[in-house]
This record gives sequence, C-alpha cells and structure tokens, in this order.
Amino acid sequence: MQKPSVIYALNFWTKSLCLSLILPLATFTSSIKALPLLVVVFIMTTTLSRINLQKFWKTTRTYIIPIIAGMVTLSLLFSAGTTQEKLIGGLILALRFSLLIGFGVLFSIVTNPIEIPTGFMQVGIPHRYGVTLMVAYRMMPLLSKKIKTITNAQRSRGASFKFSFKKPSRFFYQAGSLIVPLLHATLDMSVKLSDALISRGYNPEGKITVPPTKSSIYDFCLLGTSIGIAALGILL
Repeated sequence: MQKPSVIYALNFWTKSLCLSLILPLATFTSSIKALPLLVVVFIMTTTLSRINLQKFWKTTRTYIIPIIAGMVTLSLLFSAGTTQEKLIGGLILALRFSLLIGFGVLFSIVTNPIEIPTGFMQVGIPHRYGVTLMVAYRMMPLLSKKIKTITNAQRSRGASFKFSFKKPSRFFYQAGSLIVPLLHATLDMSVKLSDALISRGYNPEGKITVPPTKSSIYDFCLLGTSIGIAALGILL
C-alpha cells in the first residue's frame, strides 16, 4: 500500500498536468543540458513520494534494461561519428526514455484509480469515460500477472520463448500459444467485472454526485515548479 505523502495527496489534475509538462521534456523537447535537471527532479519527486524503491526498481527494470541495451546497440550500428560519440548518443537516448518510463510508473503508483473518474467529473466529463479509463488502468497489472502465469504454464509444458535467428518462425509459433489463453483470461475478467458493476447498480448513463474539487498550496507550488522546469528545459 502506498504510504501517505505530499505527492500522493495532490489533486489528480495537478499530477496529470505536471506529468504532461515533464514527459515531453524528458523525451523530445529538452536539450542535453536540461537532462541533469530532469534527473534531479525525478529523484526529488521519488523521495517526496515515499515509495518503496526496491519495488519501484523491480517494476521498471523490465523496461529500462532492454531500452538501454537496445538504444546503445542501435546507436553503435546506425549513428554517424566515432565509437565514443555513438556510445554517448545511445546513452543519452536511453536516459531520455528511462526518465519517460520512470515518471510514468511513478504517476501510476501515486495515483489512486478512483481519482480518475472523480477528476473527470470535476471538469464536466461524463463519469462513464472515467470509469472505463480507471478499469483499464487497474487491469494492466492484473493482465501482466496473468501473462506471466500463462507463460510459466506453457514453459512447464515444454514451450520455449527464446528468439533464434536460425528458426525465427519457431519463436512466433510458440508466442502464438499465449494468445488463446490470454484472450480467454481477458474475456473472463471482463465478464466478471461487468457482472460486478451491474450487481452494484452502476448505470453508465445515470447521474453521480460530483465530489468537490480540493486543492492545496502544494498543488499550486508543484504546478508552478513544473511550468518553471518546462520553461528552463526549453530555453537551456
């Protein structure tokens, strides 16, 4: 369970707007000089969020490690310049995408799924869209666990998911064996979720009381800081 923190208690739209300002800087619009600033911002935000760093690393390493290896390899193979320049360029690209993933995962950790439909209703968006997004947001880790379970079950039956340049078709054939059980598990979860919503009387077209918008001084401070960082990232 997420520990109470300043970041966790922020308004949903504050966190969303700050994320929308920071992510383009981390990936595309910021110069190389601004990357150390983004790294410092990421470390400070992670510290203020009071998240479990070991769990956070276990969540992100599945994406970050392949991205670092892939970016460096592609840069060495296809970029122009000396080997040192290619290596540095690949590491910079890897850092950009690692920050992108890090901020995205951090946002998912410090955001309660129930905040999504609540935030939507506060700005006049029908709650059915927020509930749909909330369900999709909540289903992602469940689907990830389901894929892992299915993969382990298939491996116990002798399936291999290692890619081989000698027999590439074998990999795609074995990977295809995951599709049918995964579709079955996804449809099963969707039916159970639909039944649960209906049994609780949820009506997508019905009216729901809109909760009041709550903002604190921390919301305005963080939003102002994010705008300042965005400006510095573009100007540097």
